[in-house]
Amino acid sequence: MKYVVCLFVSCFVLFASMVGAAENDDPIVVRLATEAQRIPLYMTHIAPASSGFDKSYCDQIEKVFRFDLDHNGMTYLLPYSPEKDQQVGAQAFDQTINPSVWKNLGAFYVVKVKVEDKKLSIRLFAANSETGKSVNAISLSGNLATDRRLIHQVADTIHKTLFGTDGIATTKIIYTVKIGKDSDASSEVWEADYDGGNSHQITRNSGYAITPTYIPPKQGYTAGTCLYVSYKTGQPKIYYQSLKEGSSPSRLTLMRGNQLMPAMTRQRDKIAFICDITGNPDLFIQNFNPEKGAVDKPYQIFSTHLATQGTPTFSPDGSEIAFVSNKDGSPRIYIMPVPAPGTSLKDIKATLISKRNKENSAPAWSPDGTKIAYCSMGPDGRQIWVYDRVTKQERQLTQGTGNKENPTWAPNSLHLVFNSSGKGDCQIYLINLNQPDATKITSGAGEKRFPSWEPRS
Repeated sequence: MKYVVCLFVSCFVLFASMVGAAENDDPIVVRLATEAQRIPLYMTHIAPASSGFDKSYCDQIEKVFRFDLDHNGMTYLLPYSPEKDQQVGAQAFDQTINPSVWKNLGAFYVVKVKVEDKKLSIRLFAANSETGKSVNAISLSGNLATDRRLIHQVADTIHKTLFGTDGIATTKIIYTVKIGKDSDASSEVWEADYDGGNSHQITRNSGYAITPTYIPPKQGYTAGTCLYVSYKTGQPKIYYQSLKEGSSPSRLTLMRGNQLMPAMTRQRDKIAFICDITGNPDLFIQNFNPEKGAVDKPYQIFSTHLATQGTPTFSPDGSEIAFVSNKDGSPRIYIMPVPAPGTSLKDIKATLISKRNKENSAPAWSPDGTKIAYCSMGPDGRQIWVYDRVTKQERQLTQGTGNKENPTWAPNSLHLVFNSSGKGDCQIYLINLNQPDATKITSGAGEKRFPSWEPRS
C-alpha cells in the first residue's frame, strides 16, 4: 500500500507535503505588516485557596484561559505579577479599579478571575469606565477536557463583549496523524480544539487517510461530518464520515480512478476533487446532499493537455473555485467561475493569481472571501503566502528553513493553522495576521498534517 501512496504522490508535484521532512527545528517567524494593533490586557491570577481544586488544576485552567486571551488576534496579555494583582484589587473581586492605576498598568482591559467553590467568575474592566461587566458564574467539573471547553466559551464571550464579533476559542480542527514508516505506516484522522487540546481519534483502520476537511454545518449547528481520502482499497478514494465515536465511513462515489483532495462549498451542495479517470489528473465536481450523499454523476470542469490539477478550494459563495495547475509549466494558483454542468471544457478559462513564485500548492479561500492562503517553494523550503483579492497583491507570511504547508483559515478570516516539518517530525502551528509569531499547538508521537479548520454557519 505504501508503494501505491508514494507512486501516486510522485506524479503530483503539487502534493509536496507527503515528501520527507527537512532537518531543522528553527523557530517559525511570520513577516507581515500587522493588519491591526492588538490591545494590551491584564489578567489576574487564579488563587487556589478557596477554589475547591488543588494548585495544579488551577494552574492548568489558567493556562488555557491565558492562551485564549493571548491568541485571539485582538488582545495580548501583559506579564503577570503579584504587584499588578494588588494594584487592580484582584482579591477584592467586585471592587472597581482606581483611575490612577490604569496609567501605570499599561493595560486597556483588566480581566479579574475568581474560582470559588468550583465556580468560575469573571469581571471585565475597561480603562475608560469605572464599572465592570460580569460573566455569569460557571460550574467547573474538575475534568480538564470538559472544563477547558467551558474556558473557551468564556474567552469567546469576552471577545464578543469587547469587539462585537465571534471569537475562535470554541472552534476545532481536524488533521491526520501518521505513525510508522514505509509499508508499516498508518495515517488516521484526528480532531482537537483550536489550541491542540482535547485531541481524539476519528477514523479507525482507514487504510492511510489524508486531506480531511469538514462538511460545513447547516445554519445554527456545528460541524458533525468530515470528508477525507483513504487508500483502504489500494487506490485513493473519497469517503465521508460522522465525527461521532464509532461511526463508519461511506464512499462518496463509485467512479473509477484515483480520487484526491476533496473540497466542499459552504452551501453544502458541491464537492470538488481531483480524479485521473480520463488518464490525466483533472478537476471534477460532484453534486452532494448532506442527508442523501452524492447526487447524479460527477462531471469534469477543468482539463488541459498533459497538465496536473490539484487542491481545489471554493469561494465562500460557491461561485468561484481556486486550484493548482501546472498547465503553464510550474504549478501555480488559478481562479475561475464554477461552470454549469454541460459546459464545454474549451470554453472554461482560468485566471492566474500566483505570479511571484513557482511551485505553489494548497490554496485555501478565507471565509470572508478577501484572501487566499497557499504555500510556495522558496530558498529555505515551502512557505505560507497570502493573496489579497482586493489589492491583487501577494505577500509572504513565514520565513526560515523547513516546509510550512497546507494552510487553513479560521471562521474569522484572521487566524490560520498549517503543518510545519523539522527534524523528521511534522506538527501543527497557529498564527494570526495581527501577531508576528507562530505557536506550535500539537506535540508528541506521529506526524500531524493536512489541518482543516471547522467552519461556522
